[in-house]
Amino acid sequence: MSNNKPPAIKILRHFDWHRLTFNFFLTVVLFILLVPILIVVLSSFSGKEHLSWPFTDLTFRWYFEVLNRPLWVKTFINSLITASLTTVISLLVATPAAYALSKHKGKGEAGFISSFITWPIMMPPVIIGIALLIFLSRIGLRGSYFAIAIGHTLWAAPLVFITMVAVFERFNPIYIMAAKDLGANDIQAFMKVTIPMVKSGIISAMFLAFVISTQEFIIALFLHSPSTITLPVELYTAIRDELSPGISAISVYMIGIVAAGLFVIDRVIGIENIGFSGKG
Repeated sequence: MSNNKPPAIKILRHFDWHRLTFNFFLTVVLFILLVPILIVVLSSFSGKEHLSWPFTDLTFRWYFEVLNRPLWVKTFINSLITASLTTVISLLVATPAAYALSKHKGKGEAGFISSFITWPIMMPPVIIGIALLIFLSRIGLRGSYFAIAIGHTLWAAPLVFITMVAVFERFNPIYIMAAKDLGANDIQAFMKVTIPMVKSGIISAMFLAFVISTQEFIIALFLHSPSTITLPVELYTAIRDELSPGISAISVYMIGIVAAGLFVIDRVIGIENIGFSGKG
């Protein structure tokens, strides 16, 4: 019996509907994620004094104007200082803990310790901010860069810890055994063998901690002082007073920092190599 079905039906039967469905939902998700960013970028070029639709009279004026305002520059520098301190503290705290825990994987206390370390990210930032405000005020650290960095570390360190645990669990211990056979002690093997071989994971963890600190708002709102106010807190204050395209321009600068960091990581180690742990 000959197959007399129309060609259109044959095409529909062999069409990859699963791929079409996947691409459709992927497009929807990307649209939801990228459209707000696109609106912020477009609004930063508006020539009007206040944000309004449509964006007309496109200009670069706001990008230069925000750089000429000492307050914006100061808060930007404050954010960089705080983020740098947060990154250093998070690495110093989370990396050794992740290394030690990865060597005791499967033991009962390892799960408890891991849960305890990651507990702060389960807490609302308002609670963390209030608790630190009370504690740091008593010891005279409230309003300092270090105070904000401590607050940000409570959020950044658990994520650095999770990242580094995954990296160390994939690390092949044969390299440590070889270093010890050559006379290295535990500390020397860790510093001269393990750390260099997991540097890509460390770089990604550093970037993660830095970005979290530069974007965090609620904890910094509780702990800042007039001299240590961070950029997200100042943005919040500015939005309450006025809604100008300059705020969008600053937001684009912040987006640019993240994009630049990803670009550097991609050029130095490659995005696809983040988390490589020397597994052989």
